Amino acid sequence: MDKADREGPERETTGATTSGSGQLDEIIKAELDLGTMLFSAGSPGQRILDSVTFLNEKLHGGKMHVLLGFEALVISQERDGRRRVGMRQLPFPATVNGQSLVSISRYLNSLPAAVDASRVSRDLEDLELRPGRSLALTMIALVIFTAIFGYFNRADGWALVIISIAALLAGMTREVVIRKEFDYYLGVLAATLVATTSAALLSQVIPTGSPLVSLIIPCVFLIPGFQLINGGWEVLRNHMHIGMPRLMVFVSVLAIMSVGLLAVLLLYSPAAESVGFSFTTEVTLIIDMLLGALAALCFCILMKGPRNVFLVCLLCGAAGRFIRTIVVAEGGSGYAGVFFGTLALTVLAVIICRRLEIPVLLPVVAASVQFIPGYYYILTLQDMATVIQMGTSAPYTIVASMVSTGLLTLFISASIVFGTLLPMLVMMRKTRFY
Repeated sequence: MDKADREGPERETTGATTSGSGQLDEIIKAELDLGTMLFSAGSPGQRILDSVTFLNEKLHGGKMHVLLGFEALVISQERDGRRRVGMRQLPFPATVNGQSLVSISRYLNSLPAAVDASRVSRDLEDLELRPGRSLALTMIALVIFTAIFGYFNRADGWALVIISIAALLAGMTREVVIRKEFDYYLGVLAATLVATTSAALLSQVIPTGSPLVSLIIPCVFLIPGFQLINGGWEVLRNHMHIGMPRLMVFVSVLAIMSVGLLAVLLLYSPAAESVGFSFTTEVTLIIDMLLGALAALCFCILMKGPRNVFLVCLLCGAAGRFIRTIVVAEGGSGYAGVFFGTLALTVLAVIICRRLEIPVLLPVVAASVQFIPGYYYILTLQDMATVIQMGTSAPYTIVASMVSTGLLTLFISASIVFGTLLPMLVMMRKTRFY
């Protein structure tokens, strides 16, 4: 929650330069607990720093120094001639946990002027143990979001059926891998292979005019859009030590997905035609706006967002898609439409979140992920597979198409980052996030 106008245990070490600092140890532990919970919930670095600073004020800690990295959080305290340092190894943030972010923010804003550090640690532990959403609801949201993403990427009706079935199988595969406690990236690869293989097999028995789209779209939910947005925010805020690793996670996931997709594309390369749906401009605008709202709601559910964020996500998703469709319909480029769409939805999210006191990250990410350049990523991969198969005899047009669509994918990704960040830098430059 952004305040209206302010907006198994990990390894931990502490050391001292002087004795008699047990109280500082408790304060540092509470602050490390808070920072760890926020990081694992997918919080941006600025919120973590502001929240820890706010808690330090409530605990009446000493002069504090915080070093936030992608793998560890280090906090030092100096007070009354004593100095203590604590470090906590951070868990890998696989997704955004909206319920956790909102609960932590509400808790911080409910703290009295003075509070005991040990009590804070106990309260945070209770917040962390709250149950999440059911698997059935998560799978339903995943299938709907993926199908809508397929519609936006020119899939036809039968392709949407293939996409829905393959996405459900991929989602279940990822859940199994997670519960078996395998590596995060192994889960991405396994889900990608299941999604593409099942889609390829289904396309042999289900008549679709968009076989390539139906092959690749089912695993699009694996793309960590929040890492792209958070990483872009961190880099532009000069938090390089956490921003660059976030961006590398995003790139690594794309690379792993590409390996899985290319493994199938090298064996089965369907036609690139995408029939899609054809409506008048007015009908297209209405449908896009409604589906944009629904896509944002579904992704909010995937991020475990609380119910009081649902309406905000619906409004932001509809506004962003409305602007994007208008820009493209008037002859604008795809990345210009994405930039102005994300710009509009972020402005709306900032205005509403200030009044409702909810984290602006949730509606911004939920509404922006639908703009991830899936179609151009698809074309880039297909051209890449062709170049791999043909080698040096590949036509120049194929190579030029691969470079062109690859650059367009990059430009659209950058448009998402800048479109969401600029309103934050302008409208919330003096905001403290906690």
